[in-house]
Amino acid sequence: MNLKDRITALEIDAKILERIASQYHETSNECAALKRAAIALCNVLTGDYEAVKDYLAKFEGELTAEQRVHLKAMGIDPDRHAD
Repeated sequence: MNLKDRITALEIDAKILERIASQYHETSNECAALKRAAIALCNVLTGDYEAVKDYLAKFEGELTAEQRVHLKAMGIDPDRHAD
């Protein structure tokens, strides 16, 4: 996927996520999950894998075992500290 394709995919997916989120109250767990998904999608499509890890650490606390496995599957080392 080239950069133009990634940006197009991000724009399309962001509109879909926004439409889904509008069905829930802005303080709901569903909206929070959709916000995290949108941020992760943006960071992954732009190649900023470290930002995904940093976001999870900052806003979600310590990573769960499942999150650690998922990050490793995406090629992200959850134990590597950003410099």
